[in-house]
Amino acid sequence: MAGEKSPVNRRVLVDLAVVLVCYTGVAALIAVLMYLLSGSGSAWLTFDADRFHAMAEVIIGGFKPYIDFVDPKPPLLFFMVSLMDLIAPAGSVDIIVMSGVNVLCAILIYWIGRNDYGNISGFSAGLLYLVAAVFVQGYFLFSEQFAVLFLILAFMLGRKDHLAAAGLCLGLAMGFKQYAFLAIPPLLFLARVKGNRRLLGYVEFIVPAIGVFFCIFGALYLAYGPDTTRSAINWTFGIAPSYVTGNLIEVPAYQPDNVLAFTANLLGSVMMVLPTLLFAGTSIWRRGLRTDDEYSFGLFIIFFLGTLLIRQYLHYWILMLPFLVLLACREFAVGSARESDESPEGSLLKRFAGFAREVGSPPEIRSGEEGQESSADRIVFSAPVTGSPPPASGDLRVPGGLIPYKRGDQGNGNRGEGGAAPGPGKKEE
Repeated sequence: MAGEKSPVNRRVLVDLAVVLVCYTGVAALIAVLMYLLSGSGSAWLTFDADRFHAMAEVIIGGFKPYIDFVDPKPPLLFFMVSLMDLIAPAGSVDIIVMSGVNVLCAILIYWIGRNDYGNISGFSAGLLYLVAAVFVQGYFLFSEQFAVLFLILAFMLGRKDHLAAAGLCLGLAMGFKQYAFLAIPPLLFLARVKGNRRLLGYVEFIVPAIGVFFCIFGALYLAYGPDTTRSAINWTFGIAPSYVTGNLIEVPAYQPDNVLAFTANLLGSVMMVLPTLLFAGTSIWRRGLRTDDEYSFGLFIIFFLGTLLIRQYLHYWILMLPFLVLLACREFAVGSARESDESPEGSLLKRFAGFAREVGSPPEIRSGEEGQESSADRIVFSAPVTGSPPPASGDLRVPGGLIPYKRGDQGNGNRGEGGAAPGPGKKEE
């Protein structure tokens, strides 16, 4: 009947609803336990959260941010906290807001994992994110959680070749945390491999990202004038050397004064995420990075790990946590995914060397014209499809799991991208 939803769409909606209820229940339980352990609402405020609310008080009171009160964070964060404090007393809804942000991030992680590795892997990845966030201060008010939400959206849009929208999300992420700019190389990599408009793709991605940032500071200029804007730019970017060296008097921050203290801080923070880090690292060593998306996961992790060389704060781990849990939980792929457990031939270093050569080479031509390089011979992997039939022998790829197959618009299959090749004895429709 017209307008009736297909069984597949209905199943997806049911799965999403069940996952949302489960994740919300887990996040609520964690939040309640942490709130009770904190003793009171005032004890819930961290040093950073206290400063965020102090800046919000300045904004709400009609004073000038970055002049009457200073903090080295981008403006979008402070206006978000100001909105929270207008709705409810300062600090009273922090844990609710942060739990909600965590649930949204977990749902997005679930969707990525479901599409790439199947429902079990996706659900496990989102659940692991919610639990691991406890150990990296994910339920306290920090700027990183807001940035993570937009970074995940930027990745999801970038891999679908929606580069302008991905740039927009990256700009919003940088509006909450300036370190989000470290996501530019992984997203540029996606812009390169997801289409053959190499230069145009870069421009389409970068311009919206920069444009959003200019709009944020432009709004600050219109509202508070040039002095506030100059001070905001200085405190967002220019203050970095003093902050890194620990010479910033206005915002005290711990800086290790010797190698031993630095190592102890780093090892202490690693221990908090060791299970996730261990499973993700083992999965990479065992099976390598097999797809363009997984290479981008690796790049996200590598670049965000660099922040720990500056500060060994626990909440810095959450920037890379979504990509760690996805790599860790791909091991839970079900069905015929087990047939592709073995890593490609060669060591991990050789695979990375091959990847480096590929990045330096011209982009692939997807037209499939004779005599031109195409991606027909590359192995990619597809997610299990709920309710799919058992594998048919002889198929290059069946809709049961991570089975190697030729790219959709290449080779002899003549099928649409992402479609299954017709099995033996089956006619193409």
